[in-house]
Amino acid sequence: MKKVFLAMLLGAVITVMGCDGKEATTSSGTINTKNQQLVVAGQEIAASLDPVKPLTSSYLRNIGAAEALFQVDAKGAVAPSLAESATEIDPTTWQIKLRPKARFWNGKAVDADAVIASLERSRALDLQAKPFLDDLTFTKSDDYTIRVKTKRSHLQVPLNLSYYQTVIHNAEAKHDAADTMDLTGMYKVVEFIPKQKMTLEINGNYWGKAPVIPKIVFEEISDEQTRVLSALSGRSHVTLNIPATGLARFEDSKAARLSATPAANTQTIYLNLSKPQLNDVKVRQALSWALDRNELVVLAAEGQSIPVTTWLSSNPAYAEAKNAVYAKSDPEKAAQLLDEAGWKKGSDGIRYKDGNPLTLRLMTWGGDKALGEALQNQWTKIGVKAAVQHGDYSLIQTARKSGDWDASIEAWNTFGDELTLLTGQYAPEGSANFGGYNDEETKKLLSQLAEASNPAARHELAIKINERVAQQAPVISLFPRPQITAVSKTLHGFEDHFRQFENVVNASLSFDPK
Repeated sequence: MKKVFLAMLLGAVITVMGCDGKEATTSSGTINTKNQQLVVAGQEIAASLDPVKPLTSSYLRNIGAAEALFQVDAKGAVAPSLAESATEIDPTTWQIKLRPKARFWNGKAVDADAVIASLERSRALDLQAKPFLDDLTFTKSDDYTIRVKTKRSHLQVPLNLSYYQTVIHNAEAKHDAADTMDLTGMYKVVEFIPKQKMTLEINGNYWGKAPVIPKIVFEEISDEQTRVLSALSGRSHVTLNIPATGLARFEDSKAARLSATPAANTQTIYLNLSKPQLNDVKVRQALSWALDRNELVVLAAEGQSIPVTTWLSSNPAYAEAKNAVYAKSDPEKAAQLLDEAGWKKGSDGIRYKDGNPLTLRLMTWGGDKALGEALQNQWTKIGVKAAVQHGDYSLIQTARKSGDWDASIEAWNTFGDELTLLTGQYAPEGSANFGGYNDEETKKLLSQLAEASNPAARHELAIKINERVAQQAPVISLFPRPQITAVSKTLHGFEDHFRQFENVVNASLSFDPK
């Protein structure tokens, strides 16, 4: 599909008649765009419009409303976006040139002052942004030039500033409603119903290539099968989070095709180390040894993934570590570790210590219900009284704040600067260190990684940290989460991307001529 569309572009002259234009002319014919709208359906949409709120920036970016200074293309290369260029001046200094024509939706210039204010607001208010910004100091060189000082040598600043948590927004705006938010994207939010629908229209003052489709409707459809039906019926043109269990229904579909580009993330069980039973490393290791990851991929991902035993190994650059530490499923070793930890099996098959059962409550959300049930079954076999609580992601967030949780599942991105990623996950202050992991050896290795500038040395240290964490098992790595999107066969220009969630909408999207 991609090659066909590129060929079409090479032979076409495209004319877009403004935001309210009625026609766009291509070599394939005339498209009436006046009433066209692109319907995107997802498992969730943002609960807020403020980019510093949890997950909001990712939803705004994937729908074409928000931008960062840089972006990563489908091949993994970092390219300028709101920034015009970036130059490494010396080992700890970068210079970023901004685009003089770039404007916020309200017309305000996206100049050095505005960009620095945006990044500093994200640093102060967005815990997910902190790992990407904490090593950076921003100063204004002139109206459209920013100097960035780094705490360590040869930090890839453009890569850090490509993440969705670093989207540029007007720090002076309230961001509490569609008419008060102020971003830079090609599409502007005109209607927002939290957890239901977001409507966007073309930003007529956009600095870059103008999109063809005049309107986007982004809908939340939380039920998996309803999303599948929406894609198959043609009601939605891009449907995110297609469950693996629904793949067979698209085999003969005339309405949609599937995009299943492998994602650089790891489906991970985060353990609450403040819980007495999980504070023991032998118990955590037993939980990991007990798992048959091949079976999990089949039962929970319909075979659309591969088993991994360490977190970083879903990053293609670290694929060598995918079978490290836990080379195979070993329930006997798991049982031995639990025996050594004092958890003995009772007549009911459950393990007890000091009269208390070995319990584990696993919280799941989204499409992970089947995974939770498969994990429950495998842990039950070694004597763990496991329970699964499936619900909205907000329940997990609330439980973490109160401390009332044992385990939960998430899949965080593993592509990018190694220190930033590993610090965010495993440093005591890391924003994704949900379980309170605090290991002296890991901290020592992270410090060494912070000082290393040689790529080979950095790679070796990242591998050591990755394997040390797997051995200590504050988290249990399973497999890259399947990233399956249904795309209407009438839609052209959709780009398959390993970071699909940030790259749903682009300016080249268009429908079949009518």
